[in-house]
Order: sequence, then structure tokens, then C-alpha cells
Amino acid sequence: MTNAVQNRDSKCNMPFVAFSSYKLPIGNLTMRLLVLFVILLTGLACSKKAGHSTPPEAKHPLILVAADGLEWSVMEPLLNSGRLPAIARLMASGSYGYLRSMDPTYSPVVWTSIATGKGPAKHGIEHFVYQQDGKQHYYTSDHRKTKAFWNILSDYGLTTDVLGWWMTFPAETIDGVMVAQTNTTGVLDDPKRALWKGSLLRGVEGQVTPPERQNEVMDILDVAEASFDSLAASIFGATATTPATPFTKLMWDQSRWSFRADAVYTQVALRLLQSKQPFDVLAVYIGGPDVAGHRFWRYAHPQDFFNPPSADEIAAFGRVIDDYYVHLDRVIDELLRAAPDGTTMLIVSDHGMHTVNPRGEFSVDDAPEQWNSGNHLDAPPGVFIAAGPGFLDATPGDTLPLPFARANLAQVGSVFDVLPTLLALKAIPIGRDFDGAVLTGVIEPSWLEKFPVREIATHDDKAFEAARGQRMKEATDQAERLEQLKSLGYIQ
Repeated sequence: MTNAVQNRDSKCNMPFVAFSSYKLPIGNLTMRLLVLFVILLTGLACSKKAGHSTPPEAKHPLILVAADGLEWSVMEPLLNSGRLPAIARLMASGSYGYLRSMDPTYSPVVWTSIATGKGPAKHGIEHFVYQQDGKQHYYTSDHRKTKAFWNILSDYGLTTDVLGWWMTFPAETIDGVMVAQTNTTGVLDDPKRALWKGSLLRGVEGQVTPPERQNEVMDILDVAEASFDSLAASIFGATATTPATPFTKLMWDQSRWSFRADAVYTQVALRLLQSKQPFDVLAVYIGGPDVAGHRFWRYAHPQDFFNPPSADEIAAFGRVIDDYYVHLDRVIDELLRAAPDGTTMLIVSDHGMHTVNPRGEFSVDDAPEQWNSGNHLDAPPGVFIAAGPGFLDATPGDTLPLPFARANLAQVGSVFDVLPTLLALKAIPIGRDFDGAVLTGVIEPSWLEKFPVREIATHDDKAFEAARGQRMKEATDQAERLEQLKSLGYIQ
């Protein structure tokens, strides 16, 4: 990844190389002027939109951890027992609270709403899949009808790395590195697999931009796969990773792919940070808390179920959710240690999690929707934690006051407010077509005095729509290539 970051602007340099090597007749003044004009336009497009800029003071780095399904009721006892020290330090030096979700809480819908500041009626992602010609198809990045934060920040010349975010396949060209979350169509024909989230697949084009970085990311994928068993044992212990019954084996198999994907995305994030190259925003998606909650809630809360697990199963799997939260805390600590001084940290979840299916049998013969013991379809609120330059220190002191009680948490805002708040931290205007607003209560008042919130009609433009239209034409071919990968399964 070092070369990837050292040459972040290589995609902008390539047109200049191509034109400088093109031999034009000396006397063809008109053609020479035309080429110079195209070069000028290319340079402007690669750097930032004409007239768009951010003040130097707003270019401090920001890390956005998108933790799917992070739940305050799980965090509460872990914070009080000292098992989430990195998160506790951030809470002690920043602002935090409940983040109101939306209905429905389908992950691709909510995370696209977080990325765009708009609801599904505007951004176009309405579910995991859509029906066409009697078949199910995955939504892709091409179906998103409006700009996401990575497009807007790139317009303003800000370097943005986006790793594993929902609905990013095929990966878009941005000012930074994008590693997409990728799906295969094979899972749609086998409902018993019940796997919805994407991962990475070797041999599929369009998962990484700049495209010359894809092989390097795939090498990280191979290393993560080869070392996953030892990583899993270090997170969960040997007992949890060697399930003894058909159903616990199913639950582990239904979770392993997500934990491995998280390992890849976080490893790429660490490589980028360790390169010490400047960045403005680094966003990394971590889906394990959601998956662990869906599959192992019953083992952590057996008292909620008419058919609880056995004592041996509770001993083996009752700590899986907690252990993954502790692992997430270690990842956050690693990211902060590798980040430059003065980095802002923003942690958000799309929703919380609670008990579901309390009367379930939990058998491998059940329908897949009956396998989950934790869920979120009634939109429980998620987590919001923000600390660092620009954000308000709402809990003065060096440590988080204990005992921490989630009953005292206030509602900070909604998932639609994340993007406007992020843009305010970068002194970028807020679109009047957003469905959310700037969370002024979590931003330092002196920051807002220095950089008052400004508005524009929209960040969308004809160029974005034209590029999206071209990608939509290419999507059919891409779908056919994914169809050919059915035999590889979901994450092979």
C-alpha cells in the first residue's frame, strides 16, 4: 500500500503523460490549443471543482469508524469493567449519545443515507436487492442517484479513503483509495446461505480504485485468510472457534466471512495510516458487531429465550459479542496510534440491537430468518461518539466518569445528520436537499464562529449524473461477470 499512497495523484498525472507523448504537427495551431485546453480541464477535474476549496484550518485529518449494529447496552458493562479503554478515552474527551436510526433499518439503506445525508426516496437504495425480469439483483453503487461524502470531499480537493462501505461496488474514482464491499449473485439463488453483506473476491474487477491498487488489496485478503484462524482464536478463544453442534457451526460459518472482511478493511486502513501520507478523511466500515449480534445474542442473553442454549454452549459462545466489541476497541486504538497528532475520531452505528425470536427453536432446519436471535428491524437507536479538533468536549476531564449508565444518554441526532456534521467540520456548505442538519450541539462553538454553516442548493451536478449513467450501462456486463462466480460461493 505504500506505493498506493505515495502516488495518490497518479490518476491525475496519467492524462498529462499521454498528451505530452502525443506528436502533433507543429503548424496545427488549432489542434495544439485544443489539446492545451483539454489538459487544463483535466487538471482542474483531477484536483478539485473550479471555485471549490476548503480553508487550511479545516484540513485536519478525520477517521470515521462505521461500526454496524454497535449497541449501547453491550457497551455499558464493558465500559464499566474497563474493557473498552480506547472508546472510553474518546467519550471522556468528546461528545456521545444515541443516534436515531430510520425505518427500515436495512444496512445498505441506512449506510447510504449516512453517506448521502438523504433518505432512500432521494438516494435510490431501497433494500438489499431489487426485482427485475423475475430475478433478484443486488443494488450497486451505480444505483445511487446522489453524491456521497467521498464525492463531495473529492470535489473540494480533499483526500478521502473509503474502505468496505455499503453500496460501493463498483468502486468509484475519488481523490483517495476506495475498497468496495462486493457481493456475488450466487447467494441469491441459495436462500439457506442467508448472507447479505459483501466482502472481497479475487478475480472481480472494479473492487478497488485506483485500479492498480487492487492486486495489493487482494494480497492483504490472502494474508487475512491465511491468518484468520489464529486471529479468531485470539479474539474469541479456541472453544468459540470450534463449534460442537450443527447449529453453532452454522452460526460460526455465518459470521466468519464478516470477521475476515473486517480484518481486511482494518489492515488496509492501518497500511494507509502507517504510510504517513496526508489524508483528510479515512472511513472504514466494520460489520462484525452487527453479525455477532444477529447470530450470538441468544448465547449472551439466554434468559430472554424459551429455548435457551445449553450450559456448555453458553460457556463457549456467551462472550462472542463482548469479545468482538473488545476487539473493535483494540482496532480503534491501533488506528489512533497510527494516525497523525490532532486527528479527529467519529464513531457511528446505523442502529442498535436487541432480542428477537424469543420462542424460536434455532435449528439448522429453520428458515434463515429464524436463525437470528438479535435484530434491529424496529429501528433501535445507534451509537454516536465524536472527539478531537472541532468537536465539543462535553465531558471535561481525563477519564470517563464511572459508573457509566446508558439511561443517562441523550439523543444526539439522527443518521441523516452525520454527513452535514462531517461537512461542517471541513467548512464545506450543506446541501439544502439534505434530509438532515448539522449537529451544532457536538461542535465546538468557536469552530462554528470561525466557520459558520453555509448552504448551497445541492452538491449534485450534471457531471455526476452523466458518469452514473455511463456506469449503469456497464453494470449489466458486471452482473454477468459476477454470475460466472457462482461456483466460487460468497467469499471464496
